[in-house]
Amino acid sequence: MIRNFSTARALRPPPGPSQKPLRVALVTEFYYPHFGGVTEHVQNLAVHLRAWGHTAVVVTSRMAGQRESAGVHRVGRSVVILSNGSFARVTVGLGLRKQIRDIFRRERIDLVHVHGPLTPTLGLIAPEAAADLGIPTVGTFHSWFRRSVAYSILRVPLQRRLERLAACIAVSAPAIDAHARYFKANWEIIPNGVDVGYFHPNGRKPPDASSGPKLLFLGRLDPRNGLDQVLSAMPAVLEEYPKAKLTIAGDGPLRPAYESRARPLGASVTFVGRVYGERPSLYAGADLYLCPTNKASFGITLLEAMACGTPVIGSDICGFRELVDGGKSLLVPPDDPGAWADAVIRLTRDPDRRAACSRRTAPSSAA
Repeated sequence: MIRNFSTARALRPPPGPSQKPLRVALVTEFYYPHFGGVTEHVQNLAVHLRAWGHTAVVVTSRMAGQRESAGVHRVGRSVVILSNGSFARVTVGLGLRKQIRDIFRRERIDLVHVHGPLTPTLGLIAPEAAADLGIPTVGTFHSWFRRSVAYSILRVPLQRRLERLAACIAVSAPAIDAHARYFKANWEIIPNGVDVGYFHPNGRKPPDASSGPKLLFLGRLDPRNGLDQVLSAMPAVLEEYPKAKLTIAGDGPLRPAYESRARPLGASVTFVGRVYGERPSLYAGADLYLCPTNKASFGITLLEAMACGTPVIGSDICGFRELVDGGKSLLVPPDDPGAWADAVIRLTRDPDRRAACSRRTAPSSAA
């Protein structure tokens, strides 16, 4: 099973008779009902820690549409801001450090694991709350960026914060490269993973897509995920394959704008909104998964699609190259609708290559 989830690697194997189970707090700005790679990472990490006998609690922010759930503590209020070409979240509120410290004390936390430990708000406050109680903190860095004005200006104080972490984890080499421009640390790469017992091929044979490919886009509807490139490519795809269908799974502030843009394409484009449990069936029912993201340190949805045996067309960006080497997908320029249309048409015309991609991407055994 592919499941290398950061803290979980350090805590394997499950605690034995002579090993005390640990109580771990996972601190994150991104958690349900917000969907995305960090949310999935934190949730799966919590699940596996609990399965191995440890206690894992999530500390996050209050969000619209949230549901109460055991093991999740919420502080302050989450607000959405535009950052690094995407819609990010930060927590606002009074007394956040004290609230978080009280949670750590009440839950008798042994280890704090912060996701995004140099980003506001929880990533900066939680290590301070942990230090107040003498609790060690580890941090996982998930993001990639070309440059950061804030990091350049605040390099010295943030370096001091970084040096207080017990361990610095990154999900990929690009994530390290982005941060190493400003900070020094003993980085360890622990890739994201997916549960291949959940994401797996459904046994169907790759169909003849020549009458019209079934295309899938799955992700938050925000600028850097590149849905506009796919919508711009669709007229050329429909000219070649009038029965082509594009399913768009996901939600976000820009959904009305994308729906308006897709309206001239008629019934060839369907928006299904936010999805969770339906993801394996969506991947397995698609002839091609399209991931036109223009900025990423890793591609969890690519990994999910590959685990389901679905051929992938992804953006040719540093965060994807090391993930899909060996011919597991087709990488194209992220901001070139003509290249996306050509890639879809070429793979649709080539069932042998799609079948080969499907065989390469479907895991044959647990890892």
